[in-house]
Amino acid sequence: MDATAVTTGDDMATAENRTAESEVGPLPKDDLFHLLQNQRRRRVLRYLREEEGQVDMRDIAEHIAALENDVEVSALSSAQRKRVYVGLYQCHLPKLDEVGVIKYDQSRGFVERTALTEQLFPYLEVNEEDEDVGEEITALVLRYHGVATVLAVVLTLAAWATVIPAAGLWLATFVTVLFAAATLAVVYR
Repeated sequence: MDATAVTTGDDMATAENRTAESEVGPLPKDDLFHLLQNQRRRRVLRYLREEEGQVDMRDIAEHIAALENDVEVSALSSAQRKRVYVGLYQCHLPKLDEVGVIKYDQSRGFVERTALTEQLFPYLEVNEEDEDVGEEITALVLRYHGVATVLAVVLTLAAWATVIPAAGLWLATFVTVLFAAATLAVVYR
């Protein structure tokens, strides 16, 4: 009897997926950076980097919620879990799945790495604490700009109202406008 292999539709689909994954080219830089611009998507990819095989979406959501709220997973409230879960379910995981970075089975709630996932890992090497420090510095700069602008406005108005001597009033007005413009530029950059 001749031993010939019989291929089913499922076998063919699996073979096609393996071939497609092995022939994956690099993501265009614009797509890559668009995917990585969101902190939740970066956290999903960092989580998947540490896990093998299929991962339950709820586990990812709990992990990210704990990071965002700076608490242990066991201390998360239902609302904190739900907020992250909904964002991942409706937006972030479908976007990563759409470009082939992950396999996301939305109906079963499973997420899995693909060959493209590996391409993003070098871009995740930036330490998350460094990202937080950048945000703190921006907040500090905004605070100082805001205080300086308010002080300059108060002094300029006092000079215009002749409460204080008006020596250099035009210079004070000019400096105030510059502070206000600089503050607005930082806020709306």
